[in-house]
Amino acid sequence: MRSHDLTGAVFQKMIVDRKFLAAFYTTPASAALLLGLVLVPEATPDMKPWSDPKNVKALRIADFACGTGTLLTTAYSRVGQMHELAGGDSEAIHADMMAHAIIGCDVLPSAAHLTASMIAGAHPTVKYDQSLIMTVPYGNLDGDIALGSLDLLNPQATLTEMAITAKAAEGMGEKERETWAALPHASFDLVVMNPPFTRSTDHGSGKHNNVPNPMFAAFANTKEQQKKMAEATKQLTAATSAHGNAGEASIFLVLADRKIKDGGRLALVMPLSLMMGESWEDSRTLLTKNYCDLILVSIAGTTDIDSSFSADTGMAECLVTGRKYKPENKRATFVVLKKRPSYPLLGLSAAEQIHRLIAGKNMRALEDGPVGGTHLYFGDEMIGQTMNAPLPDSGGWNLARIADLSLAQAAYQLADKQRVWLPGMDKAQAINIPITTVEAVGKIGPHHRDINGTSSEGIRGPFEIRDVKENEVPTYPVLWAHDAKREQAMCFDGDSEGLPLKGATIEEQESIDEKTASIWATASKCHCNLDFRFNSQPTAMQFTPRRTIGGRAWRSIQASSDQQEKALVVWANTSLGLLLRWWHSNKQQSGRGNLSKSTLQTLPVLDVPALAPPKFEAAVKIFDEMCHKQLLPIHEIDKDATRKELDERFGREVLGLPESILAPDGALEVLRMKLAQEPSIRGNK
Repeated sequence: MRSHDLTGAVFQKMIVDRKFLAAFYTTPASAALLLGLVLVPEATPDMKPWSDPKNVKALRIADFACGTGTLLTTAYSRVGQMHELAGGDSEAIHADMMAHAIIGCDVLPSAAHLTASMIAGAHPTVKYDQSLIMTVPYGNLDGDIALGSLDLLNPQATLTEMAITAKAAEGMGEKERETWAALPHASFDLVVMNPPFTRSTDHGSGKHNNVPNPMFAAFANTKEQQKKMAEATKQLTAATSAHGNAGEASIFLVLADRKIKDGGRLALVMPLSLMMGESWEDSRTLLTKNYCDLILVSIAGTTDIDSSFSADTGMAECLVTGRKYKPENKRATFVVLKKRPSYPLLGLSAAEQIHRLIAGKNMRALEDGPVGGTHLYFGDEMIGQTMNAPLPDSGGWNLARIADLSLAQAAYQLADKQRVWLPGMDKAQAINIPITTVEAVGKIGPHHRDINGTSSEGIRGPFEIRDVKENEVPTYPVLWAHDAKREQAMCFDGDSEGLPLKGATIEEQESIDEKTASIWATASKCHCNLDFRFNSQPTAMQFTPRRTIGGRAWRSIQASSDQQEKALVVWANTSLGLLLRWWHSNKQQSGRGNLSKSTLQTLPVLDVPALAPPKFEAAVKIFDEMCHKQLLPIHEIDKDATRKELDERFGREVLGLPESILAPDGALEVLRMKLAQEPSIRGNK
């Protein structure tokens, strides 16, 4: 394992096109955890005894983005261990396993050869003359284009232009092999992958400037070749769950699903956004419809690197495993580790504990109330928590990157059961409150590109955005960006103004005028923080004294009245409102919680219009009296005297919470202390 650790890490750092191939190295410890979840002692993946060599040799295990082979090597090692523990001889079946059971594909010949060498090294004295470790064509191919493993999405019956072949690394050299004959759909017992995460566009990150399509830019592919590859991929993924904003990993999920047979196992390393990102919605639906026994593993790290299962992706990841079989119920096991496993024994130990808890049905559930998850240990050290939870029909799987699962249970009670039941409270003390969603309370404003943007068809947004100077009064005020000094209270002015564009023609000017009126009609005094920096920003929602257009960082919410908008803003900045905002956010990035338009629409909030008149008036009064008081960033919520005052007043005067919950060391103070310690809130602070 040490040899492979060094080989894989060094090799992948030396790949010239690594930024486009997204060739990131899965650590052996992460691989041990992932494979330990799907290869278990009780039976092979197709539910047969490990003792019979025929059962083991009949297995089909594939990695269609194998890289230097960490996952395949770990899978083969695990298979050999299970066979030997059941009384078998792994060396006796090695040649057959190399020839038929272990399949790996990569676009880099050197990577495929390393994979073949590592797997063959399990029994180095055994000769073999056939292998299914292949280099698949990618890029320019005799005037045509090839997509690497993504070409395997196409069944052979529809392939008419050319026969896609691959070079297989074998004991006596390389041989040309017809890929389709070796890799048919619905034929694999296990597909394990850490696929590339590259997206088709740069999305403003600046990492791939002047590159039309980073997903296909490797190997010096020209702009024209990139375009052809993108068009071919679009055809192959039409009407599937793959999504351009989710990137290449969502396409590899479709590929894995097509290759796994009924009853087969899935084991993937994926971006954490799979669990909560808007563009991953169809991928979550695919998993929910086609797979049972789902297990989702994330890491509650303080940085994105600390929340990754790969060596150096620099982004949070999750592990996904499941069995391809129509589920009887929509539930999954969620695991949150304190940190990435540091060595294989720890990863394997965690997998075995999770398996025992699932088999013994001895795991706490999300619906149990705020008691926390079931702890995982390595020796005396608590290494993480696990919990069984229902999967929603739509929206994110929120149990990701949460260190203290009692917070998840409290958020679930508040959002789904409409009751305040916090850690430290008995069920009998729970208080019912009216909860709804943002879209039920108000109208959500436009995307910032509809305010200030262009498209291939010309002008998309009717405004030019410019900063407002001191003592200026803008006609069309805009709250466009973040400013930490300005945002220390719930009420502050917009920072910019929208200047209507001048059209080049009468028709274009008429279009601009119509768009200007349409955008201005969305202006409000309530705005939601879309890109919420928990460790530097204090407000989830804010109020502008004038009607203002929401911008890039703030999305407007237009309720029925100014008073309703005030009540919504003050609720959103209580600890209960912040709990739901954090729970509902995409926590892909450390210390940050992002919302898209659709996730903002479904954000759970207090049903302000449903409040009795005295309670509604109390909420407005609290806002008026506290809107200019300074608040601390959320990671300091436990030290924030203003937030404490806000919680106590809102809890007492609006929600009717008993004094025991509001008192020092009461449930609300415990909630603030717990939130302040969450790694996804603190980040590296």
